[in-house]
Amino acid sequence: MNIGIIGLGTVSRGFLEILEQKTDWISQKFGSDIKVVAVKDIARGNIYNPQGIDISELLKKLNNGEKISDTSLKDGDSLSKIDSVDLIVEATYSDYTTGDPAYTFIKDALTNGKHVVTTNKGPVALHYTELNKLANDNKAMLRYEGTVLSGTPTFSLIEECLAGDDIVSIRGILNGTSNYILSKMSQGDSFENALGVAQEKGYAEADPTNDVKGYDARGKVAILSHKVFGVDLGLENIPTVGIDAISIEELDAAKKEGKNIRLIGSLTKTGKTIKARVQPEALDNEDALSNIGGVTNAIEVSTAYLGKLMVTGPGAGKLETGYSVFSDVLSIIKNS
Repeated sequence: MNIGIIGLGTVSRGFLEILEQKTDWISQKFGSDIKVVAVKDIARGNIYNPQGIDISELLKKLNNGEKISDTSLKDGDSLSKIDSVDLIVEATYSDYTTGDPAYTFIKDALTNGKHVVTTNKGPVALHYTELNKLANDNKAMLRYEGTVLSGTPTFSLIEECLAGDDIVSIRGILNGTSNYILSKMSQGDSFENALGVAQEKGYAEADPTNDVKGYDARGKVAILSHKVFGVDLGLENIPTVGIDAISIEELDAAKKEGKNIRLIGSLTKTGKTIKARVQPEALDNEDALSNIGGVTNAIEVSTAYLGKLMVTGPGAGKLETGYSVFSDVLSIIKNS
């Protein structure tokens, strides 16, 4: 399996570190030789080597802030047109308006019969139906485990462990940044200070709009609706309230009532109707989601046969997000 990577940020670096350690294991376990043969990054440069790129050397250059370009791959060259590339890891930034540039990268790859793994929420939330049809039409696989709970298994849990059960509702803490800010504010920090610390630690972007306005959680709710219920709600049809207007006084008042305020994304199925929303909620301390703090994410799934199940895990981190890519690559190898 020959891999091409678009975007060399935190997610890709985490994936490369894991792959470097696990290449021999993959070969022994699945009888598949795996190589990274091409990488592209608008800021760091491009490399193409059909014999396989030295991952250790690549990581060394990335960690030292060095350019990685050679002359074998130009900025305008498309990885989806390279015959030797079997699978493309797409790890550019998320855009919730058009889904681009990731949407175009993914669409081109699938059209050319390349498998795709992405952690990019925008194109999956906005163009799920089209991209899945492209994958099916071109006998390619599209995987996006990392779009909802980073590296914590979500879709694999639902598709494999809950196969045949009927999911009634899903609710969860889907954005680690907002959860971190609320946790800090409940300890007395102002919104501005909590946000500043989150940015310093790398939990929040320089422009934190998608996190604090609830747009990131809304995108994840849209993806879950597609994946679990087969319903395209449309982002504009998911009522969304962020955390940017919450005061310390509100958090203190909730605590006096034995509650914690958390930003909750939810989906509820009633008959054939799916209702979704994202909003801050004051949860009783007995509620399992109430006590999830920091950048941790969590999803509670209610089913007809098993009742309530909950999965929690880190919502950020290089190896954590990199593992979501690694697990999706393994899934494609196993099903190829």
